[in-house]
Amino acid sequence: MQTFLVGLVGLLLSCCLTGGAWAAEVVEVPLNATASVTTGAHPAGLPSFFGPSDYSYAIFRFTGLTPGQRYEATISYESGTDIGYGHSWVDGTPFGTDYRSFTGIGTGTGSGPRRESQQKFLFTIDPASSCGELYLVLKSSRPMPLRVSLQRPSGVTKDSQDRYGYYYVTDFDLDRSAPFLLKRCTANAGTPSSSLSSGFVEVPVNGNASVTTGLRPAGLPNFFGPSDYFYTLFKLVGLVPGQRYEVTFSFDFGANIGYGHSWGDGSPLSSNYRHFTGIGTGTGSGPRREDQKKFLFTVDPHSSSSALYIVFSSNRPMALRASLQRPSGVSKDSQDRYGYYYVTDFDADRTSPFLLQR
Repeated sequence: MQTFLVGLVGLLLSCCLTGGAWAAEVVEVPLNATASVTTGAHPAGLPSFFGPSDYSYAIFRFTGLTPGQRYEATISYESGTDIGYGHSWVDGTPFGTDYRSFTGIGTGTGSGPRRESQQKFLFTIDPASSCGELYLVLKSSRPMPLRVSLQRPSGVTKDSQDRYGYYYVTDFDLDRSAPFLLKRCTANAGTPSSSLSSGFVEVPVNGNASVTTGLRPAGLPNFFGPSDYFYTLFKLVGLVPGQRYEVTFSFDFGANIGYGHSWGDGSPLSSNYRHFTGIGTGTGSGPRREDQKKFLFTVDPHSSSSALYIVFSSNRPMALRASLQRPSGVSKDSQDRYGYYYVTDFDADRTSPFLLQR
C-alpha cells in the first residue's frame, strides 16, 4: 500500500478530455459490469431513426469486446408496468453519420403482476472486427428504470426459461443477426476487456454500477498506483454546479484487500487531469460481511463540467458497487449497523467543493 499512498499525494497532472457533447449521454458497460439507469429525455442529436422524440432513452456502450468471442448481455427491469420499449444494436456512435444498425427489437413490460424480469441476448463479435465497442440504444414509451450487464455466456440458450416459465433468451447468432462486424468505433479490437483501456464505467445521478477491478488501464500514469494493482475507472456524470452529492462504495468486508481511490477533474488517462483528493485503506481481515463507505461532496458553483472521475485501485481483484445520489441525510458522525463510522465529508475536511472544468 505504501507505493499507492505516496502516489496519492503526488503531482498534479494535465491534459484535455476528448469526445463530443454526446459523451455524457452514453453509459459504458465493460465485461463483468452492470449499469443501472432510468431512461430519460431524447438525447440531442440522436437521429429519428432510433425512435420518436417524445420517447425516453438510454444509450449503452459495451466496451473491451474481443473479435471472435461470444458474449451475453442482460436487460433487467420490472415487468407489469405496461411500458413499451425497444432497442437497437449498433456499430459506431448513433450520434454520428456512419453508424450501422445490426438488429432491433420492439416489445413491452406487460401489464400483468409486478415482478423482477430479465431478457438475455447472446451474440458473437465477428473475427474480422477492427474495434471493440458495440452500442445499444434503448427507448421506452415513458421513463423506465433498468439494469444492463455484460458477461461471458453463462450457459443459457434460446430454450432456457426464467423462474416464471417464460422463454427469455434471444440468440443473435442463431437468428443470423450476429456475428457483429465492428469497424466504426473508437476502441481498439482485441484489447483485454479486464484492462478497461477502452473507457470508463459511467455512474449517473441515482444510478449505480457493479464491477470487479481488473488489469491496469493502458496509459494510466504511475501517480495512481503500482502496475501490479487492479483498477476500475469511474466517471460520475450529470452533476450540477452548486449541488451536493453522496457516493457509496459497497463491498465485502473481511476480504483482506488493500484498496484506494483518487478523485479528480478530467480524464486520468489524459495530461490535463487535476487531482483533488485520495484515500488509501483496506477491507480488513475480520469476519466477512457486507460493508459500505460513503462520501459527501459539493460541486463548485463555478464549474463548467458535469463529470467527476474516480480511479479505484486494489492489490487484488475486488468486487464492488458504486452508486451516486443526492444526500441521504448521513453525516461524518453517522455509524453503520456494526457501530463503525463510515462517512467521509469532503466539505467538512475542506477538500471540496470540487471545481470541475475539464
